[in-house]
Amino acid sequence: MTLRTSARHGCLIVEMPREVDISNAEPLRQELRDVCRTLLEPASHDRPTAVVVDWSAAPFLTIAGVAVLDDFRRQAGTHGVPVRVVVSRRWPRAVLRMVGLNSLLAIHDTVEEALAGDEPSRDSQGRPETGRATP
Repeated sequence: MTLRTSARHGCLIVEMPREVDISNAEPLRQELRDVCRTLLEPASHDRPTAVVVDWSAAPFLTIAGVAVLDDFRRQAGTHGVPVRVVVSRRWPRAVLRMVGLNSLLAIHDTVEEALAGDEPSRDSQGRPETGRATP
């Protein structure tokens, strides 16, 4: 498996596969850790200001996929680089909310919003709103 990455506006964009499950989670986790080791090191001359994880193609998220995302969030955090996630469908957003990652990650509807770094909107209790997610 090879992740597609690109850079825009000083951010690294990582395009996630449509589905992450037990069959591909470990290779993906290793690939994301390699991204941290090679592209997020403080000595890297092209070090991004943030990483945008584009998971907009995912119709659902498995617990294996959530674990990979959380591992990447932690790894990037050790390098001082924030992770922003693009999830545009209702069910993946619901999963992130159920496991509590919506309070640890900035979740956006589009890559453009994530690149702009706009803080996700919050409800009256200060929780991130679910956005304009599509079914």
